[in-house]
Amino acid sequence: MHQYIVDTEFAVKNLLQLASEEEKMLKELVSRLGSVEAQFRVHQWDFETSDLNDDFSDAYVMAAFCRMAKAHKEAEALRVEMAAIQVSIGTHQQATQAITASVLQIAKQGLSIVHGGLAAAPQGRIIGSLPIRDIIWQARNQALHFEEGSFGKPVTTLFSVLETEQGPQFSLAKHPKQCRAKQILVLLGWDSYENYLADMVTLLP
Repeated sequence: MHQYIVDTEFAVKNLLQLASEEEKMLKELVSRLGSVEAQFRVHQWDFETSDLNDDFSDAYVMAAFCRMAKAHKEAEALRVEMAAIQVSIGTHQQATQAITASVLQIAKQGLSIVHGGLAAAPQGRIIGSLPIRDIIWQARNQALHFEEGSFGKPVTTLFSVLETEQGPQFSLAKHPKQCRAKQILVLLGWDSYENYLADMVTLLP
């Protein structure tokens, strides 16, 4: 095994673990958001359908008014909670992208250090029509410059192929100024250090 892989093992293992934990938290937040949204719809419906018809008795109208006021208050509280959860989801999504981008950076740096450049490196396994060597290299570049929203031709060409072969999650046009590192790691199957290692030992013999 190449010394570079040995030297970066601790970092990559911990980054992948962090990414896994962030993903778990994301799923919990999304589930919580769905639950809160359902509660919000119930209270909103209760508020909007409360009947204060003049034909009803004063007691009924008062009770209906109280229910309406309570439903409105609870709906507003849920609206605030939904907004907070949505912010948290966005934050955790950005954190996951940053963590997975670091994994791509380590992998790409290994290719640079060991082989000196892209062309000299082994292709590795093929995903669709693309060697993972190219996917790692160009995806790392996308992750590094995504906030600029402007990429070189090698990046745009690779992501165009990925969009065609793998799906719209790789569209740079549909995801402007968004890092795609997490989507790349999912594509590579790098959800564990063992899977990462299996590819890297072929790329860094």
